[in-house]
Amino acid sequence: MDSVGVGIAGIVAIILLIISGVPIGVTLCLVGAIGFLILSGMSGMLGLMATAPYQISASYELAVVPLFLLMGHFAYHSGLSTNLYKAARIWLGRFAGGLVLATIGAAAMFGACCGSSVASAAIFTKMGLPEMLRFKHDKAFASGAIAAAGTLAVMIPPSTILVFYGILCEQSIGKLLIAGILPGFLSAFLYSIMIYIRCKYNPSLAPPLSEPSSIGDKFRALGGLWSFPVLVIVVIGGIYLGIFTATEASALGAFASFILICVTRKKDRFQVTKEALMETTSTTAMIFIIIIGALIFSRFLAISRLPTHMTELIQNFDAPRWVILCMFLTLYVFLGMILDVFGMLAITLPIIFPVIISLGYNPIWYGVIMVKMSEIGLMTPPVGINIYVVKGVAGNSVALEDVFRGAVPFVLTDLVTLALLVIFPDIVMYLPNKMYGQ
Repeated sequence: MDSVGVGIAGIVAIILLIISGVPIGVTLCLVGAIGFLILSGMSGMLGLMATAPYQISASYELAVVPLFLLMGHFAYHSGLSTNLYKAARIWLGRFAGGLVLATIGAAAMFGACCGSSVASAAIFTKMGLPEMLRFKHDKAFASGAIAAAGTLAVMIPPSTILVFYGILCEQSIGKLLIAGILPGFLSAFLYSIMIYIRCKYNPSLAPPLSEPSSIGDKFRALGGLWSFPVLVIVVIGGIYLGIFTATEASALGAFASFILICVTRKKDRFQVTKEALMETTSTTAMIFIIIIGALIFSRFLAISRLPTHMTELIQNFDAPRWVILCMFLTLYVFLGMILDVFGMLAITLPIIFPVIISLGYNPIWYGVIMVKMSEIGLMTPPVGINIYVVKGVAGNSVALEDVFRGAVPFVLTDLVTLALLVIFPDIVMYLPNKMYGQ
């Protein structure tokens, strides 16, 4: 078997191991190491396994992952997500689908402080779903909306998925984070339009609130959000203006969120700080294992020459580049049904990214497109991680099939957003092109 055949066998082995239930990170490490052993011998494999884990763990750029996660957990425990939801409810509650609109709006804003879709979905299930059910909202519609709202944290910076993509593909993490701003809020806007139209014509889905809210109530609710613009200005503003690198901004954001803990949780600040640190450590360990495995696997694919062979094959394929792009996007729809986001990107990017670059697509733009595909994967069966998070937190108050059914309109809305980002790439590239006075 030649080297390309070994590379193909490695991909097949990964799929079989994942189906068997082996964790993604372990699978990538195992297959990458065995493939390297076959192609370069024992000394080459041992050299790779000795250096790759340290090379990743000691990377200065990778510090952005735990720091952004820590920032999000500190922001949650400071009560920011609760204040965002209360303010959104007071401002939007009397509109058609008001509580659902409030969930989308609060999740979009909280996404600017938290890069985890799972955490966002869990938080807003705890806060929003009981209220929606109390006001006789349709169970499927309410739970599906929360699952969709959680995905906004994947696109709106700070996004751990964009950071992951930037590390794997050696792209500017700062530009990737800024590139996610407009697509993220475009997703939230289109969700809101869809919700309003459906609820306007079918009020039984989400009846508007009849609770009075004066102008004074609305502006008092905004008073509890003083910490939100502080975090956004420090992190996003600093990156955009070139004052901080992404790593520096993540450190300042985590520190600012810690100060919020100290100010808002005077009685139990030690306990909530401990919880935030434990949650961050657990998530960071999972992500780092996958990144280490992805690096080992990509090194194996590089010496197998499979990515080079794929690039040459597609370049000789007589089809417009948009047709090839659509083929890749269709592939990601199916992969998203069986793989988590990190695993999907870790397995495919070493092969697909060189092809995308050879076709002339912008790597920053493609990173945002990949994140949009991952958002769709978070809501599609059988994996659909956000769906299971909502169901797990909600318990017996909603059925799993209701959550999947309620997510369908949001998946269709995401496909509309994806089409707009492909047809009008300037939506993605406008802000990155304006960074640092460019």
